Amino acid sequence: MTIKIQAFFDESGTHDGSQILGIAGYIFRKSEAIKLGHEWKKVLKLKNLPYFHMVDCAHGNGPFANLTRQERIEVETKIIEIVRKRSIQGFAVTVVESEFKQALEDFPQIKEIYGSAYSFSVHLILAGVLAWIGANPRAGEISYFFESGHSSASKANSVMNELFHHKRQEYRYLRHGFVEKARSPAVQAADLLAWQWCKDKKNQMENRPRRKDCEALLKQRVNAIHLGRKELIEMRSAAALSGAFGQPSARV
Repeated sequence: MTIKIQAFFDESGTHDGSQILGIAGYIFRKSEAIKLGHEWKKVLKLKNLPYFHMVDCAHGNGPFANLTRQERIEVETKIIEIVRKRSIQGFAVTVVESEFKQALEDFPQIKEIYGSAYSFSVHLILAGVLAWIGANPRAGEISYFFESGHSSASKANSVMNELFHHKRQEYRYLRHGFVEKARSPAVQAADLLAWQWCKDKKNQMENRPRRKDCEALLKQRVNAIHLGRKELIEMRSAAALSGAFGQPSARV
């Protein structure tokens, strides 16, 4: 018996002035994604929050402005517990934009294949999913979702159209689409992971310790990588992409 799967992704660091670009997401059983949605909304309702947005939670902005720091910590702690309970596998990748540009100067074929750091990161995340599929023969048809309305949505759509056109069966492709973050707890879960992994890499570059909430989020079922210039050059082949995350850690 095959299991219906849903994959949700979001990005962080795509705004002007950001040094690090990150894309992350989670794979869920379709039934577990529904349960996550119900539990997620209950947590938000307790604090009258319309949605969860990690950057606002961290800094007390937007709908989190009326919450104390301790209240924000309590909300995020419950959210992380839900993600860890309901997700099968998480994937996260970060790239330093300047290092990607340097790699393009020395190896223009990287640009020919991937176009941009964002497109490259989408390719890599989806290659991680492909590796997971290979280790999970019970996985059935998969629906792929990204945040809608984002400035990079058209690029993500182009990457997915190309990949799924040529490798529809390999990706167990059912459909792909774009959903509003404010209406999708699963995309908000992807936002949480994307923000935390980007922040972690920035902290590492500045010799700061890992955040406790990031440590809690990464404790299980997350394959997260950061690619510097050397690793980017090694990622020029599809085979290298598919093996970048190593052996998937979760099964269905």
